[in-house]
Formats: sequence, structure tokens, C-alpha cells
Amino acid sequence: MAKILILGAGAMGSAFSVPSLERQHEVIIAGTHLEDAFIDEIKNNNNFHPSLKLHLSEKTNIIKYMNLSKELKKNPDLIVLGVNSKGINWVVDQLSDILNDSTLPPILMLTKGLSIYENKYELLVDKLERLLISKGYKNINISAVGGPCLAIGLANKVHTSVIFANKNLETVGWLKDILTTDYYHPSISNDIIGVEVCAAIKNIFSMVIGFSKGLYNETVEDKLKENNYLNTSASLISQSLCEMELFVNFL
Repeated sequence: MAKILILGAGAMGSAFSVPSLERQHEVIIAGTHLEDAFIDEIKNNNNFHPSLKLHLSEKTNIIKYMNLSKELKKNPDLIVLGVNSKGINWVVDQLSDILNDSTLPPILMLTKGLSIYENKYELLVDKLERLLISKGYKNINISAVGGPCLAIGLANKVHTSVIFANKNLETVGWLKDILTTDYYHPSISNDIIGVEVCAAIKNIFSMVIGFSKGLYNETVEDKLKENNYLNTSASLISQSLCEMELFVNFL
């Protein structure tokens, strides 16, 4: 059994607690300084999570920001980041203020997106590592998760396949071993750039592919549009894969 500390009480962080608890791990969800009222709402409604539209397990331990320091000092086996991309700086500040040791436990990032640093694209895992190094941390071990994985689906135990990525395959192998369930199906990769980039930009291409129904000539009947858009959709899927490959190679 591992001790897992999830930072962020939002939809994705809370959903991640479901397979973690399924594997009998000790799971603590720690809210940010902005989530105290949100946590009160959850606890006052029998652990009903308003974003996920369901009751979290009674075993789910959700704590407020003021208790984060105590939990971090208990040496969790894994820290999971469930904050949004703007919260990464906040996470680094909390870790550096609370943990004086230069070594951190493994970190798993649920956060998706790209950042800009010195007028260049920067992966969020690279941003996190850069900020932690600036605080004096060494032997930093960060893994990333690639989807697609909708929080509400995972929370309802819908079959979900994800990729755990880390240059160190031993770490993601361990994560796979401790987090796999009958419905949560991780695979592993050491291509962290490819996984992070594709996870960040896939939704752009998903929307483009979804536009395929609207690319018919305006004179075409709606029934024909409904049943015969797949040629266009397939073309857009092919083009999307090519552009994703170009973007990955660029980074």
C-alpha cells in the first residue's frame, strides 16, 4: 500500500482518487488555498463532488490547505498534481516552503498544457523541474499522464486507457503496477515529450475533426451531411497526426 497525496480537489485530482482507493492505497486530497469553501461544500453534502456529480468514497480523505504542511511532512510515496497549469508555481512554492530536504518523492502530473519560457515552448514537466531545481531540489523524478481521460468518466469507473511517461521506465512501471484496476488501464512510455505534447494539443485537433460535418456545401441536405461526413473526418484525422508529429519533432 502506498501513501498518495493529491494536490488539488478539482475534478481530475478527485477522480484520480477513485482507482487509487480501489487499489487500497492511503489517499489524501489536499485543496489549494482557493478551495476551502469548495471542500466545505463537499464535506457538508456527504462527499458529493459538484463537478463530478457523484459521491466520493467514504474512504476519501479531503483536507484543507491549512493541513497540507502536516501531510507533506509525513513523507508520501507519491505526490500527484491535480492543479491547473497556473497552479504549478504555487505547488513549487508550497513544496519549497514546507519540505527542507533536497529530495522529493516521485511526482505524477495530471496537469496538461504548454508554457512559454524565454520565448520558446516549454513542457509543463520541464517547467516544474526547472522551478524545483531553482529551489535547490535534486534527483527530481516527474512522470506525466496522457489521455484522453475525462474526469467524470474515470470517477464513474468507465474503462479508461492512459499513458504514464517518464524517461525512467522503472518509475512508470511502478506507477502502472500500483494503479492499474479493472477499468483504469495505464501503459508506459519513456517518450515524455511525445506524450506531453500530444496530450496538450490533441483537443485542438479533436475540435477540427468535429467540424467535418459542417464542411459540406450549403446546398447539401442535412441527412446527407449526417451520414456521409466520414471521408472528410478521416482526411482530417490523417492531417492531424501529421501535424502532431511535426510539433513533437519541433520540440
